[in-house]
Amino acid sequence: MYVDSHVHLQPHSAKPPPAMDLERIKRFVEAAQANGVERIAITEHVFRFREAYEPLSGWLEDDGQPELSATLHAYLKDQLSANLADYVRAVEEAKSRGLPVLLGLELDWIPGKEAELRALVEPYDWDVILGSVHWIGPWSLDSGSAIDLAEWERRDVDEVFETYVGMLRDAAATGLFDVLAHPDLPKLHGHRPSRPGPIHAALVEAAEAGPCAIELNSNGYNKPVGEAYPAAPVIAGAYKAGLSITLASDAHAPDRVGERFDDLAQLAANAGYETFAWFESRKQRTAELASAVGRTK
Repeated sequence: MYVDSHVHLQPHSAKPPPAMDLERIKRFVEAAQANGVERIAITEHVFRFREAYEPLSGWLEDDGQPELSATLHAYLKDQLSANLADYVRAVEEAKSRGLPVLLGLELDWIPGKEAELRALVEPYDWDVILGSVHWIGPWSLDSGSAIDLAEWERRDVDEVFETYVGMLRDAAATGLFDVLAHPDLPKLHGHRPSRPGPIHAALVEAAEAGPCAIELNSNGYNKPVGEAYPAAPVIAGAYKAGLSITLASDAHAPDRVGERFDDLAQLAANAGYETFAWFESRKQRTAELASAVGRTK
C-alpha cells in the first residue's frame, strides 16, 4: 500500500469551494483506499486561509509590474475560503474517528517572511509541512493565465530556473519544511534550462540544505510537460545524496488520490530506491517501495 503525502481538499477556482469538513475528508479517504493508498496527508494550500493573507502580503510585491501584482491580488482574494484553525480541527476530528489521515500544509516560501511563516504554523501539531515555490515576486510560474504565460516570453528561461532553485534552497535552509514539493515546477509548461545538469544538481543541493525529502509528484503527467516532478536525473541525484523521497498526487479531487503511483514507484526504483518516506508528527517514517506494502520502520 502507498501513502499519498500531498492531497488538497479544494479544487482551484471552485465557486463556491467545497467545505473542508469531515464529509469531504471521508470522500478522499474512500477514494484513496480504492486506489491502493493506505493513508493520505491532507496538505491544503496556505493561501486558502484568511490568517495567512495579511502576514504574507509579500505575495503582492509590485516588482515594477503592476499588472502582475493586480492579477495575483485578485487570485489570492478569490482563493480565500477558510480559517486555518477550522481546517486543523476538521483534520484532527477525522483522525480522532480513526480515518487514516495526516495533518499537513503546503506552505509557500515567501522571501523575507520567514518569521511570519513560523508564527503561522507554530500553534499547530502538524504531521508534515511541504515547502513550495509558486511565485517569483508577483509572477505565478505555474499559472495558465494569459498574463503569466506571456511573462515566460519576456524572461530568460535559464535565469528563471536559477532564481527558482535559489529560492528553494533558501526555503530548505530555514528548517521549516519536511519535503520540497514538485521541485522542478518551472518545467510545467514545457520550458527547459539550456544546461539541465547544473540545475538538476542544484535542486538536490537545495534539498540537502534542510535536509528535506524530495517529492515525486505525479501531477506533472497532467500538465503540458507530460512527466512527473522531478526529472529522473534529480531522483538519481537525490538517491546518491542519501535523500528520502515521498510519493504525491497533488490531488485536488478525490478520484486523483494515488494517481499513477506505480509509475512513480518505477521511477524511484530505477534510481535505486527501495523505500519511500512519509511523515507523522514531523518525524520521518519509511515503507517498502518494491512491494508497495507499507511497513512502518
